Amino acid sequence: MKKVMITGATGMLGRALVNTLKPTFEVIGTGFSRASDSISKLDLNDQEAIYQFLDTHQPDILIHAAAERKPDVCEQSPEQTLALNVQATQFLAQQCKTRKIRLIFISTDYVFDGTQAPYIENSATNPMNFYGQSKQQAEQAVLVCSELHSVIRVPVLYGDVTHLAESAVTVIAEQINETIPSEHDHWAIRYPTHVEDIALTLKDLLKQPESLGGIFHISNHQAMSKYDMACIIAEHRNYPRSLLTPQPTPSQTAQRPYNCALKDTRLTKLGISHQRDFSIAIKHILSSQ
Repeated sequence: MKKVMITGATGMLGRALVNTLKPTFEVIGTGFSRASDSISKLDLNDQEAIYQFLDTHQPDILIHAAAERKPDVCEQSPEQTLALNVQATQFLAQQCKTRKIRLIFISTDYVFDGTQAPYIENSATNPMNFYGQSKQQAEQAVLVCSELHSVIRVPVLYGDVTHLAESAVTVIAEQINETIPSEHDHWAIRYPTHVEDIALTLKDLLKQPESLGGIFHISNHQAMSKYDMACIIAEHRNYPRSLLTPQPTPSQTAQRPYNCALKDTRLTKLGISHQRDFSIAIKHILSSQ
C-alpha cells in the first residue's frame, strides 16, 4: 500500500484528503497549530524537523496542502506568507526529489490575472496580488525541481467546515441575516469547488501515478459571483433576497482577478471528472452547522 503524507491535514481541504484517501492508501496527516492525536505536528518552517519526519515515515507521495491562503492576510504579512507559501514549498520539493518522493503541490487560480479566461494548464501566469505571486513562485520552484512533481491549481473551495468562516464560501452564511441588509461582490466570477471533489480527483490520479507530473487544473464549472452564492444561501435559510445588494465593483484590500476559469484539459483526456451541484452541496453543508 502506497504511503501518502499530507501537510495542512487539519484544514478544510486537508481533512477531505485524509478521509478520501485513507481507504486506499496509508495516510499520514500533518498539521501545526491544530495538530491532534491523529494528526502529527510538523512545523514547516523547521527544516530539521522536516528532515527527521521524512526519514522516519518515508512516504511515497507528499501532498502539500498547507498554505496561507487569504489574500488580504498575505498582503499584510508578506514575510510570513513567503516563508510558508514559497520557502517551505521549495524546501519540501528539494527534499522529496532527494528521497524520490512525488510531491503534489496545491496551488490556486489566482496565479492568473483573470483577463483571458478560460486558462489551460500552460497558459501564462500573471498574478494580481501577493497571494497569487507567492503561489506562482512556489509553482516555479516545484516544477523546476523535478518533472515528477505536480502542481494542482484549484479555485475557491468549500466543503464540510468546523466553523462557517473557515471557507470564503460558507462565511457568506455568517454575513447574511433575515432582518439586516448586506452587500456582496457581484463583479468577480468564481467557480466554487467542493474539497471532496478535489480529493476524489487526486485519488484517481494517484491510482495511475504514470499520469502525474506537471500542472493539472481541478475546478467545478458553475460560474457565479459571491452575490449569486449569497442568494442561494439566503434561499436555503428562508431569508428575504431583497436584503441582499450586489456590489458591482471590487471592495477588498487585495486585488482580485475578474475571471480565472480553469480548463481541466489534462483531466478530461484521462477521463477524470468529479462535479456536484453547488446549491445541493451548500444546502447539505449548512444543515450540519
